[in-house]
Amino acid sequence: MTTNRQQFQVEPVRDSNIDELVQFLIDNFIQTEAILASLKMEEDQLCVKELTVMFRDLVQDSLQCSSTCVIRDVNTREIDGVAMACKTSIFDKQIDRLCAYEFKEQRVRDAVEFLKYVFNKLDVMYYLNEHHLSKPVFVALVCVRKELWGRGIGTTLMNHVKSAARSDNSDGLISLCSNERGHKLMTQYCQTDFAAVRYDAFKGEHLRPPIVMHPPETFNSVYAMLSKFP
Repeated sequence: MTTNRQQFQVEPVRDSNIDELVQFLIDNFIQTEAILASLKMEEDQLCVKELTVMFRDLVQDSLQCSSTCVIRDVNTREIDGVAMACKTSIFDKQIDRLCAYEFKEQRVRDAVEFLKYVFNKLDVMYYLNEHHLSKPVFVALVCVRKELWGRGIGTTLMNHVKSAARSDNSDGLISLCSNERGHKLMTQYCQTDFAAVRYDAFKGEHLRPPIVMHPPETFNSVYAMLSKFP
């Protein structure tokens, strides 16, 4: 399949899509996102079960944002890619929930603790104020089926994210990029790297860096990026 207007289409996300979207993320995001892949989440069913809780919460948050969208194959109706975006007005609620999670699996706890460490280090609201962004959209994740990488699906998703954000009177975009591929895509939409957090700077519960990148992944940090709409 090639990605052109006749073969795929961008659609908004509805409440009825929640289970389908969560399953898509389980099947496609865990194995390809740098941090989760480093922790080998897909190898343990308890990890997958606990991550499902986090994915469901994220999807429900993202339903409130018009930038959230999916790309479907027009023939099979399968999801080929998804962009999850959230309004930054719910940041505090999301951070409170992140701190409230009580997971049993060590690798999931490591991922949650790392996210808390990242947001504490970044102080996102400070940078938004510094760049005079009052109503940006947070691009929480972009995921495309691996066998369809390089066919323009990620770009199409992000074009929709940006267009919808403008239509909703948002004044910019922010994103966290955990790998080289994601960073390359997002530099087209969030041109400013405003901060970075190294993976090996984080020590987990056992006082060792649990997030370890392996080749071919070349990134050693999560990069925070933003763009202010003119």
